[in-house]
Amino acid sequence: MRKMYWTDLRTSKIQCANADGSDVKDLVTTGLRIPNSIALDGDEGKMYWTDAGTSKIQRANLDGSDVEDLVVTDVYLPGGMTVHGKKRKIYWTDAAWGETVECKVQRADLDGSHVETLVFTEMSIPNGIVLDLDMGKIYWTDLTKIQRANLDGSYVETLVFTELLPLGIALDVGEGKMYWTNYKGAGVSKIQRADLDGSDVEDLVTAGLDRP
Repeated sequence: MRKMYWTDLRTSKIQCANADGSDVKDLVTTGLRIPNSIALDGDEGKMYWTDAGTSKIQRANLDGSDVEDLVVTDVYLPGGMTVHGKKRKIYWTDAAWGETVECKVQRADLDGSHVETLVFTEMSIPNGIVLDLDMGKIYWTDLTKIQRANLDGSYVETLVFTELLPLGIALDVGEGKMYWTNYKGAGVSKIQRADLDGSDVEDLVTAGLDRP
């Protein structure tokens, strides 16, 4: 049966369950402080995650065994992350607040080596990140905007401006759409979508949301 995996910030755990919600299991329960985003590499049987509390990028087997520290230097408040299995790369955002530390989008090999900073200018609180492998693009959310660039960090574009705080982002490449959550408190938060170039922004869910 297919599985779903998630991080739990309140309990500092990584868990999984069957796709129907049954058989919930604790996978990683120690050594975590603020586990944030999680990404899977099914081909290699690995899961990767960011921890903003320990300032680490880590990975483990899909059953939670063999936890490894991958990136522990020049990481401050890692947020979203994703895996490019074919190129054997991990990508993540780092909302490193501070006068001497820059927010950035980074990538590394799957074993944490060869860390590269791809984007570091005009960023505030980068969070969600996703790849469009067909077009060779990275998309990420930031404070009041959604941006994209080539996979090597070149040609940065701002696609959407918003008064809200975009967080999670997902792509439907087949339909040419991107979807994201916006946070600004109960009664204001919403889920939106747009074309992949940022045009034709639509509100999808505008009621009943607190912090999507």
